[in-house]
Order: sequence, then structure tokens, then C-alpha cells
Amino acid sequence: MGRYIGPKLKKRQRFGLAGEEESIRRKNVKPRRKSDYGLILEEKQKLKFIYGIMEKQMRRYAQEAFSSHKDPQVELLRRVEVRLDNIVYRLGLAKTREQARQLVNHGHVLVDGKKLDIPSYKLKSGQVVALKPKILKNRIFGEGIEANRKSSEPATFLLFTPDGGRFLDAPSPSELPQNVDMAKVLEFYHKIL
Repeated sequence: MGRYIGPKLKKRQRFGLAGEEESIRRKNVKPRRKSDYGLILEEKQKLKFIYGIMEKQMRRYAQEAFSSHKDPQVELLRRVEVRLDNIVYRLGLAKTREQARQLVNHGHVLVDGKKLDIPSYKLKSGQVVALKPKILKNRIFGEGIEANRKSSEPATFLLFTPDGGRFLDAPSPSELPQNVDMAKVLEFYHKIL
């Protein structure tokens, strides 16, 4: 299993995802001009970094999105949004997607009452996602979940419960994140697939 283990702050700054409080970049530095290919590649790398997906998996998702008879931009984003690690993050059970992936990998997540340790598992409508009771008993972890849920806005395709939540249905196009230019991502994959 591969994953990115390099400097995450530098990546967040490069993609414009870092907040002002964590930015260490100099203010008067002019960024270099990128070619058209460089802009397309950067958007693809940004999507992969946000969701923690490796290239082989992203290619498969792009192929599935192209072969569906729906809008490929929406379909590709839906495929990465309905992954188990992302739903655990969206439910507020983890502070970051990396932490959510670790919770799933370590077997702390139950789907319909059964332990599941595959972060890329595609959830189906109506499935219940919960944390193991042993994890919920941890006072620090429980307080973290409450803080995460208060600070984040709830997604309408999820129904919250005290120990997790229910995945209602695939997100609509208006509920999908807009911080990545999906046209450029699909342009990259259209050239290589």
C-alpha cells in the first residue's frame, strides 16, 4: 500500500490549501509561470493529495467516470467522496482525511456492525458507519469528535448519530467540493486513457 510521506505543509501551500496561520511562505515572492500542461498536472496532483489517493486508483476512478453515461466531472468527484475514509472524515469522526484513513486501517470503524479496514471501500446508500465502542470510551477521542462536528458543517447526504452516522445517498453536484478544477483533471486523464 502506497501513500504520500513527504512534507504535507509544503504541498498544502503549493496547492493553496494552507491557512494564513500555518503559511511560512515569503510574501513578496512571485510564483513562476506554469505551462498549460503544468496547470493541468497541478490540478490532478491537488485532487490526489486532498483525498490521499495514489495514481493507479485515480486512473481507475477516471476510467469509470468516463465510461459512465453521466457527467464525468461529477462522477469522478462522487467516486472519491463515497470512499469509507472520506465518509469517516465528513462525519466528523476524524480531524483530517489522513486520520480517518488511519482509523479505518487500524480496524476501528464498523460498517453495518461489521469491522471494515479498507479505506477505499465504496459505501452504498443506507449503510451505517460507526466507531467501535472501545474508541468512543476514550475521553479525549470523544471530545475531539464533538469539537469536529461543531466546527464543520454537516453534509446533507449524511445523517449523524452519536457514534457515527448513516450514508444516505451519493452527493448531489451542489454538495461536491469546488476547490479543484475538475475539467483540468479530466483533460489530463482524457489524454492518457
